[in-house]
Amino acid sequence: MKKYFALLFISAASLQADLQFAGFFTTAKESFYSLTEVESNVSSGWLKRGQSFRGYTIMSFDEEHDVITLKKSDQTLELRLKDSKVKSGKMTITGSIVVGVNEQIESVRASLFLGEEAVFPIKDGVTLHLTPEMRLDGNIRYRSRFVTKVENGNEEVTTAPDVVTRVGQSFGIRAGSFGYTFKP
Repeated sequence: MKKYFALLFISAASLQADLQFAGFFTTAKESFYSLTEVESNVSSGWLKRGQSFRGYTIMSFDEEHDVITLKKSDQTLELRLKDSKVKSGKMTITGSIVVGVNEQIESVRASLFLGEEAVFPIKDGVTLHLTPEMRLDGNIRYRSRFVTKVENGNEEVTTAPDVVTRVGQSFGIRAGSFGYTFKP
């Protein structure tokens, strides 16, 4: 009986070690989640509920605890959002994104990690690239750009000026027809 429980524990631990919950991006209309295979460092890209990566299907997301539930065959696996490489470097931002003249995406909630670029799918063919960096003075610099895929397969990049704020302070920018406003 002890051997059975030991094997069950080792099996569950190895399942968790295979995948990492790398990030989330939710709006009032849709939600996206990213997983990473730990050993190969291969990313799933952005997935929706019901989609699969490496045999694991996304079942649900607990926003309060940042825990995603996956299912593979008859096994259920819960993964907590990964830790930041930088101490106290994990944050959740909320706010809105402007795309074009009259289009605004409300109720955005997303994960950010200091020193890591996050690429959020904001509209078909348009992504927001956002990188928070801790400065020596204790403030945070947010680097951002909007990338739009055009018909010929090329990309148009709209770079926004960097925004520097105190920790926990709201930040936002407008660059051409794109913009955002977030609060950590």
